[in-house]
Amino acid sequence: MTRRIFLSTPLRDEMDNIDRLFSAVGSQDYPIDLWVIVENGSTDGSREKLAAIEPPTNVKELVVLNEDTEKGEYALGSKYARVVNRGFEEIKVRRELGDEDLIGILDADSFPDSGYYRTLAEAFDADPKIGIAGGTSVEEDGRETIHAADWVRGSCRLWRGACMKQSGYIVGPSADTLSLGRAELDGWKSKVVEEASFRAREVGTRSKQQYYGASTYYRGHTVLYALLFGSKFVRRGQMAEARAFWRGYFGAMKESAPRLEDTALRAHFRRTVPRKLKKRLGLAA
Repeated sequence: MTRRIFLSTPLRDEMDNIDRLFSAVGSQDYPIDLWVIVENGSTDGSREKLAAIEPPTNVKELVVLNEDTEKGEYALGSKYARVVNRGFEEIKVRRELGDEDLIGILDADSFPDSGYYRTLAEAFDADPKIGIAGGTSVEEDGRETIHAADWVRGSCRLWRGACMKQSGYIVGPSADTLSLGRAELDGWKSKVVEEASFRAREVGTRSKQQYYGASTYYRGHTVLYALLFGSKFVRRGQMAEARAFWRGYFGAMKESAPRLEDTALRAHFRRTVPRKLKKRLGLAA
């Protein structure tokens, strides 16, 4: 099956990455029907660079939106998600999203290997229950990502059109995680396709780990989950990152910070540790 692929790219001050990003998209052996780049308030020449650059030949339509709607630290929380969602909204204005189309995020600091989108499309073809998929992520320093092997990283993921229409993209802190959780509650599977890979800037390079700790508390994750996740940094010798993550989580707890209002979704995140343990033991349905 030939599926249309639509991509939303949030971009701010990525002058050093634009050529590499366009090269990575241009190397794909699967056509991109529509690529929307939402350039948001760049001051490093990114806007001018995008105005002059030629679109990859495998991209049917490239749209660059120059906006300046999000002030302050670009990568944090809902600000990033609103820029991503602006791209999704533009896609839906220009195309009618079909159930079997694929729509997703391509961050400006994520560089898919050649064949990436073809491999993901084949995974969607093989299993109609997959709602969200992405490839394996490797940090720019060559290390594997801090995230679990079965976590579909948000910066280079695709949704099946039917999944996006049913579950949507939730704008909020850690929007990628919220949206994946909602899709799982709606009965969709997420899948990391090991045969596809991409390189990306390490999580936390722009947004500090204290933010991720606070957003982990916001979603409803337990203390045990926070301790286990922070310990991954310890095992990598990143003690400062571990302390920052825990400071964010336990600081939010101490302050009784607001938590996710969607009680069903919050309960889903609270059950993350036992759910993953059952899966590892082969007890999951």
